[in-house]
Amino acid sequence: MKRNVIAVDLGASSGRIISASLKDGKMELKEQFRFSNQPIELTDSLYWDYLKIFQEIKYGLMIAQRDLKKIDSLSVDTWGVDYGLLGRDGKMLLTPHSYRDTRTEEFENKLYEKLTPKELFALTGVQPNLINSNFQLFADMNLHPYLKDEVANIMFMPNLVEYFFSGVKSNEFTIASTSGLLDGVSRDLSDDVFNRLGFKKEWFGDIQHGGHVLGNVLPDIAKEVHLDSDIKVIDGIGHDTGAAVYSLPISNQEAKNVAFISCGTWSIVGQQTDKPVVTEQAFEAGLTNEGCFDGGNRLLQNITGLWIVQELQKEWSFEGEMVEFSKMVDEAEDAEHIGSYINPNDPLFATPSNMEEKIIKFLKETNQKLPNSRGELLQIVFESLALSYRDTINNLESITNEEIKRIYMFGGGIKNRLLVQLTANFCKKEIQTGPTEASVTGNVLAQFKALGYFKDDAERLSIVKSSFDTRIITPQAMDSDELNSRIDGFTKILKKEIVN
Repeated sequence: MKRNVIAVDLGASSGRIISASLKDGKMELKEQFRFSNQPIELTDSLYWDYLKIFQEIKYGLMIAQRDLKKIDSLSVDTWGVDYGLLGRDGKMLLTPHSYRDTRTEEFENKLYEKLTPKELFALTGVQPNLINSNFQLFADMNLHPYLKDEVANIMFMPNLVEYFFSGVKSNEFTIASTSGLLDGVSRDLSDDVFNRLGFKKEWFGDIQHGGHVLGNVLPDIAKEVHLDSDIKVIDGIGHDTGAAVYSLPISNQEAKNVAFISCGTWSIVGQQTDKPVVTEQAFEAGLTNEGCFDGGNRLLQNITGLWIVQELQKEWSFEGEMVEFSKMVDEAEDAEHIGSYINPNDPLFATPSNMEEKIIKFLKETNQKLPNSRGELLQIVFESLALSYRDTINNLESITNEEIKRIYMFGGGIKNRLLVQLTANFCKKEIQTGPTEASVTGNVLAQFKALGYFKDDAERLSIVKSSFDTRIITPQAMDSDELNSRIDGFTKILKKEIVN
């Protein structure tokens, strides 16, 4: 019997409706619909157009229903940290902000007066960052004090969308673990954080683990877009990287010796651990802890990733030339290596617009050679990303005392052959790419589990290995002096040393 489920995969630049069909232990994915999901800038603020997102998903579900005839369920995964505020009537109180909104900057010092960066990390295991939910919520409550009396529920973005379709409120563990609101030991909402920042735990309810059925799609929605009335809405894996990790073809025993790199708007480099690692060494290395679907932990670092390249592409399109990503790779491969680097995580690169100008500014401020071509500029970005991956993987090995024997790379960035090969070369480790649609695959697997379509992790692995091909990339031999020169040059940039 063929079973069909829908993964609603929302990214920070696009949203997709992907169907997954399971038959005889093999999964097949099909993109049914895609739509733009850019944050909207209005009066110096950045918002998510949640009404458009809702409408586009409904339209995509209608297309999928016509194609598949029968849909069993749907579930939503998104980026982390963002949320929606609901009043007592269940309606939205504010339009959800994008994590790149700058309202948190005004309240950073005020928050640190209540909880220092080290205290925040010690309590939550999450690296303090202005994009985190705790900073965003603190800013909202200071900007709009009336909210403390008006808010009835807060839901993270995937659960908010699932609420729109099911009418059932929930918050799932993997997405909640990105917020900086959970206790680093118990993994429940942190009493210390909530009390000291003035939040109410009842806003979030109980944090749900392991996936469960919320209910059927609301009758009015089913009628409006001609859906089956018994399509189940599943609270599965809300965080896209958490979903991607669940898709990897590795057992629990193998996980401790495997690193993962999610290549998308963000580059997320991490390793699975049994429990959060909340040590001073982890804090100083910039590592953070997020949850896994099975209750385990992901020790990782968030690195500003292909966002830089996406912004460059947008800029160049505004100037009259649409440069495809494949052409960017070709130009970077053909360019001369000039030995200049950027720190992708420098705050300069975190905000939109003028990305080429920002790169040049960074190079000038660090006294580095400037690129003479677009290819040289792109090569600087790709090499800097790959070297930042290497730096994080070295930190992971040091902090966990576990040798990383293989790296799994997934996400749209694995189509960038240069970035993947540079990563293998600099890390001196074998890389396995795929599944290509890792977040979608994990989303779907969580639905299969909630519906009882497989019973244990061995069956999950069997489905993944039967359904997807992966590619192995081996490190190319590099002259040791040349490799050390590149590593040293990048390390100086990280340490904010001016290059001579």
